[in-house]
Amino acid sequence: MVGAFNAGADAVYLGGSKFGARAYADNFDQQQLLDAIVYAHLHRKKIYMTVNTLIKEKEFSEVYDFMLPFAEKKLDGVIVQDLGVARLIRDEFPGIELHASTQMTVTGVYGAGLLKERGFCRVVPARELSLMEMSAIRREADIEVEAFIHGAMCYCYSGACLFSSVVGGRSGNRGRCAQPCRLAYRAGKGAPDQYILSLRDMNTLSIIPELIRGGIDSFKIEGRMKKAEYSAGVTALYRKYIDRFYADPNAEYSVSKEDMEILKSLYQRTDISEGYYHRHNDRTMVTISSPAYNPTSEKVLSDVRQKYLTSKLKEKCDVYCSLTAGERAKLTMTVTIDGDVFYAEEYGGVVQEASKRPMDEDAVKKQLGKLGDTAYEAEKIDIEIDDKGSGKGIFIAVSELNDLRRRLVSRMDSSVLGEGSEETVGKKVVSEEKSDTYYKEQIGWKEDAGRHGKAVPLHVLATTVAQFEAVLNKAGEGTAIKRVYLDSDAFLSLLKSEKGKETFDRVKGSGAEFFVALPYVTREEIKGGPEKALRAAESVKEDVTSGADEIREIKDNLEGTGFCGVLVRNLEQLGILKNIGRACRTALDYGIYTWNSEALFELLDMSEPGKSFLIDSVNIPYELSLQEAAKMAGAVKEKVRIPLTYNVYGHLPMMISAGCIKKTTDRCSGKTGQIHTEQLQITDRMNNNLPVTINCRECYNIIWNAHATSLHKRFDKVERLFEDGVFDSVRADFTIEDRILCEAILDYYVRRAYREPSDASGIFKDKEYTTAYFKRGVE
Repeated sequence: MVGAFNAGADAVYLGGSKFGARAYADNFDQQQLLDAIVYAHLHRKKIYMTVNTLIKEKEFSEVYDFMLPFAEKKLDGVIVQDLGVARLIRDEFPGIELHASTQMTVTGVYGAGLLKERGFCRVVPARELSLMEMSAIRREADIEVEAFIHGAMCYCYSGACLFSSVVGGRSGNRGRCAQPCRLAYRAGKGAPDQYILSLRDMNTLSIIPELIRGGIDSFKIEGRMKKAEYSAGVTALYRKYIDRFYADPNAEYSVSKEDMEILKSLYQRTDISEGYYHRHNDRTMVTISSPAYNPTSEKVLSDVRQKYLTSKLKEKCDVYCSLTAGERAKLTMTVTIDGDVFYAEEYGGVVQEASKRPMDEDAVKKQLGKLGDTAYEAEKIDIEIDDKGSGKGIFIAVSELNDLRRRLVSRMDSSVLGEGSEETVGKKVVSEEKSDTYYKEQIGWKEDAGRHGKAVPLHVLATTVAQFEAVLNKAGEGTAIKRVYLDSDAFLSLLKSEKGKETFDRVKGSGAEFFVALPYVTREEIKGGPEKALRAAESVKEDVTSGADEIREIKDNLEGTGFCGVLVRNLEQLGILKNIGRACRTALDYGIYTWNSEALFELLDMSEPGKSFLIDSVNIPYELSLQEAAKMAGAVKEKVRIPLTYNVYGHLPMMISAGCIKKTTDRCSGKTGQIHTEQLQITDRMNNNLPVTINCRECYNIIWNAHATSLHKRFDKVERLFEDGVFDSVRADFTIEDRILCEAILDYYVRRAYREPSDASGIFKDKEYTTAYFKRGVE
């Protein structure tokens, strides 16, 4: 922290002892963090605290007490991922700015606007966004944008990665990522081991003027878990070039080769890139051969240590001391910080005539100049000594001078910090919790007369048309399948195909509910928004619609096709639905995280029944254990009777990435923006084959777990929670399965839903499935 501030940082993000996204860092304890806030404020700097993990229901009660001391010390801001945490901080600590973490996967104007309405003043968008997309957020959502300019890059959209927690229980959503993306994988039979998921480090020093002109409010350097020399050295170079640009924006801008070499030698990977600012994906962004770091230069490290790590910031001050015999000692200090003048004075005891050795000016000055570990450094010390003409001189104890100096410094600290001021930052937005009756009326909830012995409602996700046809054959009145989700690619392809009308007629007569599952990621850029001809996707068609237009098309065609709602997978989609207007039933997917009941209440308060969207059901997030999911669900049901669904089958989407493995290892299919998917697989060091779906319409990859999650041996435990009214349905997801396997698994779970005896031995072999988070959850 000291190194970053000395080198020119305006603000520093700090992690406390809990709830931060670097669980294994040497984080600040409470007193260190309080001291850091004081230190920063004395020097007109800011401290932002990282409370940017997902919080479990059992932990949520700790958040208020954890935050209270920092709020009282006027912490500047908090960066959060969890909507429940945001709700608490907004309502209880309105003086603290709310910043949306990149873990919230903000990908566009509409999601950012939704967060602004809920009290956020700044968003850190997904790193994958182009400069045009970030500029659009700043301009159209009218919210501050903070963007990464330097440091390590994740292969997956931040907040959407389950890879580490699937393979080892260490969740990136809890600050414990084990970085499996930095390991080697084989892309195809006979292919060599390559680091195809390991992105190069970001280095944007050469494009700083573009980023400034693009309207970005705050530049962010990724620096936790790095050495102090990195923190200071990298900050110093960016400070130098930012200031150089502002000094003369019209001058030719270039970075010296020497400075670029210094930057590369400060714990940066061998290969670097400018990130996603001017490309959607590219082979040149990946450290295919090795994710190793550049060798560090001991000379550079030594220079950085000497310049930025040997002292703390000091504010110049003028000190005046008046020592007059028979009168109280007087000490004053004047400090000018950023043009503001601060004044403090302190009085001591009565000054005595000297009886032996008088106190001279040099002796007084020596004591008053001992400002040591304070925020100040005396530039001038004026001393006035008056013995009233006695000729004996004056006397004041050294201990009294030291005490007077300490009290003066404390008073100046209070003056600079503005202690006692009631001014707060931001506007308090008190959450309005809607009543149980309200939700019953809006959702059409019907109380159960009793669930014992009844079939467990089964919801099914179909990704392909073939899977959908298999599900459609078994769904509807008199069956356990009460709701079907169809992937938007399949829905749109049916909408435009000759057999679509026949299929949709069957949907209308089915008796089940049908929802369109929207894409995992929605962005304007990919659809030919402000930047149609992407540098990395040359085949984008001029007539391809935007993400918002596509969702509008889906929404407009729901009724005519027998569908009644949408499955929403990100905040951008919620924002789009709100912007479009016209009521739409909305189910929240696993990726809109509701790890605690407060997060769900916050989402429910965003809905506008009768106007835009009504959240009528929620799918419980993957990473919670059964016990944790039940605890969250129980807390929700104490206030609101909203249907909750628990997943019992499916391949987990471990990564959603803007990067394309096919393009990295081979070449682009040339189908960007079109309804087109391809399947391939990568093999890890344990010879597990990980399926990969290439989605060309949205231009992202999905890396699935090698083994499907299936709770066929644990279904009785889920069933009991249904009987107790905790869960209201279960869900099976079909993604990469062929039609035959889809039908077999569907038959099994339909029988289980009806509590009929069912033999799974022919479908689930011991090594072909996992129970994932069912028992262990994540740390």
